[in-house]
Amino acid sequence: MKSTGNPSAGNHITGTVHARQTVKVYCQENDLRTAKSVLPIGLHGPVSALAFLIPLIISGIVFGGFTAAAYAQDSHAPQSEWVEITEGFELPEGIRLFNNDARKAWYIELDMSNEEYILHPYISSSKGLPAFSREVGSIAAINGGYFSGNTSLSTIVYPGGDIKSQNPTVLSRTVDGVSRNYHISRGHFGVNTDRSMTVDWIYHFGGTIDDLYRLDQAIPNERGTPAPAPGRDDGSPFEDLLVGIGGGPVLIKDGEINITFTEELIWGGIGEFDERRARTAICYTEDNRALLFVANESPGMAFDVLADVLFDLGCHEALNLEGGGSTHMTVGDQLVNYQFVNRTIPTILAIVPADSLKLPQELVEEVILDTEMDEVTVTDGWFETANPGFYGESPSLVVPAGDGSETVTYRPDLEPGHEYTVAGWWVASFNRTKNTPYIVHHLNGVDTVRVDQSTDGSRWVDIGTWYFSGTEDDKVIISNDASGTASPSYAVADAVRFGMTGNTADLTSSEFSSPGQDGSELPEQIRLGQNYPNPFNPVTVIPFALPEAVHVRITVYDLLGRRVATAADQRFTSGSHQVTFDATALPSGIYLYELSAGTIRLHNRMMLVK
Repeated sequence: MKSTGNPSAGNHITGTVHARQTVKVYCQENDLRTAKSVLPIGLHGPVSALAFLIPLIISGIVFGGFTAAAYAQDSHAPQSEWVEITEGFELPEGIRLFNNDARKAWYIELDMSNEEYILHPYISSSKGLPAFSREVGSIAAINGGYFSGNTSLSTIVYPGGDIKSQNPTVLSRTVDGVSRNYHISRGHFGVNTDRSMTVDWIYHFGGTIDDLYRLDQAIPNERGTPAPAPGRDDGSPFEDLLVGIGGGPVLIKDGEINITFTEELIWGGIGEFDERRARTAICYTEDNRALLFVANESPGMAFDVLADVLFDLGCHEALNLEGGGSTHMTVGDQLVNYQFVNRTIPTILAIVPADSLKLPQELVEEVILDTEMDEVTVTDGWFETANPGFYGESPSLVVPAGDGSETVTYRPDLEPGHEYTVAGWWVASFNRTKNTPYIVHHLNGVDTVRVDQSTDGSRWVDIGTWYFSGTEDDKVIISNDASGTASPSYAVADAVRFGMTGNTADLTSSEFSSPGQDGSELPEQIRLGQNYPNPFNPVTVIPFALPEAVHVRITVYDLLGRRVATAADQRFTSGSHQVTFDATALPSGIYLYELSAGTIRLHNRMMLVK
């Protein structure tokens, strides 16, 4: 059953006939349908309609700015055949490429049962799709959701519930000269941890993954009549979301065409319902195949035509992404469709190797210290901020940037010899310091990691991973030895989390008392130590220990998941080892390094400061 949203009222009607204001010619199995209101008087019968239209079709006479052939291209009937063109491109097994030349449309099919590959949205500074694809090392990619300049206006969710950008929740529209604010739900395509997929209407009640809700239906806005804001009771939070990307409108939901164009406030800002434009969309089939779809501007597609095409391709749920001049598809870094303009974009949806999906390590247990707790010591200069988004019950503390004399010290009670990932929480704002120090006292010494607190607020941000002694020497200090672009700028102190990874150190081994030296006993499992020094410039040492001889690869990635260097790729004997990594060719920033040996993969972070 196809159920198509009514673009004027926001309601839903059943059927396959879509209202149009111009003549459309449908050429499916000799079925010719016409818009009777535009035919000359006396030509409303079927025979007369045929007599009137056939000469136009044959001669190609222009009617209302388009030929009858062009109208046929915009119909809901199949246009020629979809042809597989995979052989013309270097694509691995399980990824296929199809083209419909009459529609000037393409789609890439990914079989999600093939666990070697995964869909991943990316966000970065704006650039053309070929450059973006090259940057992330994609196998294939399409442009992402809506944006303005360098700013994404659509949701992007990374692994671990890391929300990089959000769909808007309120927009203004003017109807009959009156401007009104509308609470809106927008569409979202998600990949779950079990590799299943969903398309939902979503709403952000806050900045964290726990505040991201899938709604039971789109907020029922109508033109000139805003609907009330939703509550959490109108939906449910995501439970198993791996990655996600936003757009709009939703085109197909639960196996039925359901275009929530009006409800999502696509009108008045992005285009009208029957406007023919280049389109980008993402959908999935009931047998768990993902289809990444693009159609060029000429002839272009209206939303209902796009929905029909995707429905005919077997899509169970589908979502429109950004279109127009942004519509592009690449295989590798080569364009598949040559669009009329090569617009730069801040987000993409890419097919990448599954091992480039940087999953956060599952924590065994957590120790969270907030500023009001007895284990936290605060000097006199800090004061509470009125900004929302703080952790727990106590507001964030701020202090003007200075010389480091103002500190907040966190003293956790940790298990001796266990590895913990340290994460910070802060309330971001334009006047926050951009290099706030987190000074971490751990088993192997002291490391200082600086973070930009003007961004990435109101969520956990990993600082690094270290082994701790389980003594009173373990501590994290945040100080005001920092600076920012605003005057004045403020450092922030809020909660700090210590997440136990499950890895342990042999405290009797010199590997952890003197990094990189062979211990007298072999470890029971593969261990990856924290690099030292950290931060570093430009050379650092990565220690690790092996219970037996094995081939080890140590790979370095940037925060976009791009492989930037290989520090080691050889067979090592059992025992403690270290490799030296030279980052002369890399820019300053936080990098991830991964040790892989057989089926084992261990991760850690390091900071390069030049």
